[in-house]
Amino acid sequence: MKTLFILPLFLSVFIGYGNAQPSVSTDNLRCEYMNNPLGIDIPHPRFSWEITSAGTDKKQTAYQILVSADAVSLEKDKAGDWDSKKTNSNRTNQIAYQGKPLRANTLYYWKVRVWDEKGKPSGWSSVARFFVGPLSSTDWKAQWIGEKEEPVAQEDTYYELSGYRSVQEPKPDVQKWLVIDLGSEQPVDAVKLHPVHRREKSFPLHFNVEIASSPDFKQAKTIVNESENPVTISSGEFYYQKLSAPVTGRYIRLNVNKLASVDKDQYEYGLSEFEVLYDRENVALHKSVQLSDTTTIDYKWDSRLITDGYVKPISRKHYVDKIPPSPLLRKEIQINKKIKNAFYSTSALGIYEAYINGKKVGTQVLAPEFTDYDSHLQFQTYDVSDLLKQGTNALGAMLADGWYAGARWSYPNRGGYGYFRKFIGQLLIGYEDGTSEIIGTDSSWKYWQYGPVTEASYFLGEIYDAKNEQKGWDIPGFDEARWINVTTYPDEKVNFAAQLNEPIAIINEIKPISVHKIGHNKYIFDMGQNMVGWCKLTLPYNPKQSVRFRYGEMLYKDGSLYTENLRGATQIDVYIPYNEAKIVYEPRFTYHGFRYVEIEGLTQVPQLSNLLGKVVASSSPITGSFSCSNKDINKLWENIRWTQWGNLISIPTDCPQRDEREGWMADAQIFSQTAIYNLDMAGFYTKWARDIRDSQTEDGRFPDIAPHDGFWRNFFNAPGWADAGVVIPWRVYQNYADTVIVSKQYAAMKKFIDFNYAHNPDLIWRNVRGNMYSDWLNGNTIVADDYPKTGGQVPNDVFATAYFAYSTGILAKSAKLLGKVKDYQYYNNLAASIRKAFVDKFVSPDGQIEGNTQAGYAIALQLELLPVELRVKAVAHMVEAIKAYDYRISTGIHSTIWMMNQLTEYGYSDVAYRLLTSRRFPSWFYSIDQGSTTIWERWDGYVAGRGFQNPGMNSFNHVAIGAVGEWLYRYVLGIQLDESQPGFRHFHIKPIPGSGLEWAKGNYHAITGNIEVAWTLKNNIFTLDVDVPANTQATVLVPFENKTYKVGSGKHSFTAKAK
Repeated sequence: MKTLFILPLFLSVFIGYGNAQPSVSTDNLRCEYMNNPLGIDIPHPRFSWEITSAGTDKKQTAYQILVSADAVSLEKDKAGDWDSKKTNSNRTNQIAYQGKPLRANTLYYWKVRVWDEKGKPSGWSSVARFFVGPLSSTDWKAQWIGEKEEPVAQEDTYYELSGYRSVQEPKPDVQKWLVIDLGSEQPVDAVKLHPVHRREKSFPLHFNVEIASSPDFKQAKTIVNESENPVTISSGEFYYQKLSAPVTGRYIRLNVNKLASVDKDQYEYGLSEFEVLYDRENVALHKSVQLSDTTTIDYKWDSRLITDGYVKPISRKHYVDKIPPSPLLRKEIQINKKIKNAFYSTSALGIYEAYINGKKVGTQVLAPEFTDYDSHLQFQTYDVSDLLKQGTNALGAMLADGWYAGARWSYPNRGGYGYFRKFIGQLLIGYEDGTSEIIGTDSSWKYWQYGPVTEASYFLGEIYDAKNEQKGWDIPGFDEARWINVTTYPDEKVNFAAQLNEPIAIINEIKPISVHKIGHNKYIFDMGQNMVGWCKLTLPYNPKQSVRFRYGEMLYKDGSLYTENLRGATQIDVYIPYNEAKIVYEPRFTYHGFRYVEIEGLTQVPQLSNLLGKVVASSSPITGSFSCSNKDINKLWENIRWTQWGNLISIPTDCPQRDEREGWMADAQIFSQTAIYNLDMAGFYTKWARDIRDSQTEDGRFPDIAPHDGFWRNFFNAPGWADAGVVIPWRVYQNYADTVIVSKQYAAMKKFIDFNYAHNPDLIWRNVRGNMYSDWLNGNTIVADDYPKTGGQVPNDVFATAYFAYSTGILAKSAKLLGKVKDYQYYNNLAASIRKAFVDKFVSPDGQIEGNTQAGYAIALQLELLPVELRVKAVAHMVEAIKAYDYRISTGIHSTIWMMNQLTEYGYSDVAYRLLTSRRFPSWFYSIDQGSTTIWERWDGYVAGRGFQNPGMNSFNHVAIGAVGEWLYRYVLGIQLDESQPGFRHFHIKPIPGSGLEWAKGNYHAITGNIEVAWTLKNNIFTLDVDVPANTQATVLVPFENKTYKVGSGKHSFTAKAK
């Protein structure tokens, strides 16, 4: 009887264990932060996944990854390219491929399984994939094609620079030289030196010119000698020396023996152009120049200007260049086999849309996006398997200026990188029979110059003329008899980089909420939201006249459109109808920042359904949410996220509407933690960190904007701006456990710190500071009768030195992370010395900081510059500084979020909540009360009774003071990263209720999984619910009782009695 009872029980237990579902599973498989990325070009891409489980305290103890180019073998659990085997590790991200060398133009499949804390394996994940595109230039079989290049007259170019100036010296007899490399042996029969326009007095007083065949100038010949009498050049003149007979050589050296006096005890020499002539031709044009000076004043006086062909600035108005029409390109191809799959790698000099058989390829817009094109040009890869067919297929492309050829703030006319739009496309087709072929752009493509988009500019807008449409141009069978052959450019040199972050796309659509008439056939639509993108117009009739769209962020009191803050960006789209029965139009090669759209040319009263807003942004996935019992705080959070979307157009812009739209580094780095809470920014910041490196000067200065290009390329080394080159990679590491970005940035970070230390050996950052913006838009910039005129600006030396210490400290931590022991010791000691110098110079024994500003205390506390014994004293001074402003903010874009953080960290959360919820000007709620739907650039962008601020700088869509979103996540929800365990493997939950909030809830989807928090405060009972992702841990600090609990994965609830 016992046996008969026990045996079935044993069997049932055994069978139950054998059929039990795994306790954990894997989800959200990604490669290089992307789901199923296409076109990657790196040899060791990184994999990540998330662990999911309904249980508690679930952990991963090991993983196994299989990668194969053969999907069938992978289904059989066989890896043709990499089997990681069972690897004992709890890591779920940043795991680099370590298999066979990846092959270009190849599709790979992968999957993963994991073992839980009991050693039990999960099932295999679903299969993910990644496509490896061209890995090097030799993998590109396509040619660049496009319009024929025609010479651009010099007077038609934009040029505001004056030439080269040497570093100044305290004495005139300092010897300096420059060398021009002609590239090869050249005959020379004359030399012409041009002075700097309107700075002719800087022309060198004594000099000679030598020519040689080798760079060491052995056996050099002197061809010009002006060592006896001083040389002076008048305005409009130049120095010219005709040689008695031609001389041959490759290297030309100018030796300056006596510098010119340009100021009291300041000596330099300057040249606008150095022409080396033979038979009246300048053989030195665009040739490389080397200098004895190891640094330059700044880029507007760069040595490259010595041989650039310009002898003086050309006076031209901004944004006046005629923009040529967007050309159309096409080719038909024949496919005779059954198609298995097809991938299309494409790019452009300019921006482009590609087409196959009448359909646009992909959902991306404004590709290939913004980079420093002299350093990197992105290409995109699309899966076009469903667009191709067996038989005849039509390939097409449409081009426009974009960032490459179009006007930008840093180059406000055409031609910043080049004038001529070009396209490249490489189609890889895999066939069912196992074969494949590559079809690339070549000379067989056809070209049509006059497409329907007759003008396209980011600042000015788009003009579309329907009579120029080529009906059917992008489908097979089109009559291309009138089209001409494209021009091919086999020698075009670019440094390709695959786009490995989310593309710019239409991420949302918005319907207008109202429309009112403003004039004859003129109406203004209110989209109800300040947004970025464009509008689609649908009319059931043809008005037989041009329809003009004008975009703006605000209205005047009379209901008319406010556009003065756009400066040179007119933001006007025009549709010119032809003979179509109805109108369906939206632009494609521009974007605008707006809430209101004025449409002129309608001959019937419009309906709201006639217009649809298209929201455009880099399509980073949403990772965060927030809501609470205060509707205005909720509105603030919504405004913050809309502002982030509005300034996420390939780079983190400062504003999306006026003629600027640049990647200002301070705005981005201050907002970066808010940005990461809101959206998955890993891929986006990885791309932008490369832009920053590309824009760094050779001597180590990081730019103020990135990418930084054009003839205004003289914005470098501003404290708090340039430091983003250090801060952003470290922020990515903290949030995503990404050491690769730190490794790639490390050398650039070192150069930056070393340069500043070399010029500031006393450790106070006074020298080589670039533009001193300081704590930008602090209280001193506010225009209001009842607000203090002074007292908001932190002293420049305090601000700069604080950042010097901060960035040096991050560099030290980066060195330690990368195992660079000597560097760590060196920079850690340097950071400590800078902090000491800061305290010795600017901080009194009672904790008062020079300037006695809210900002100064916030910065010093946030960056941990003060010794422990002074911090509480400094916080007390900061609170007094707030009281001095009658509990109003005087901080700028850097210090506002830091003041909120430090008030809360040191027990003054009531003051922080008071500032957050204040309705008094200046405050976040004040702008909400004025109807804002995004964050303003200025606290006083608009003031009731006063009107608008200075239109020269008055954006209503600006991220900087929206950085308070970080505070909402960190302190209202309480979600805080643990810097000792990056990537949210362990994190803190420390909510701090206040300001009468009854509840708050939200989430942050970290790289390790989704963290959820919800709390209520009712009848003096505080309840906290936390959901911790599998394979992570959290330390929870329950307010009121101030007890901490360390918990594993799963759902947890806590209660406490409010005091």
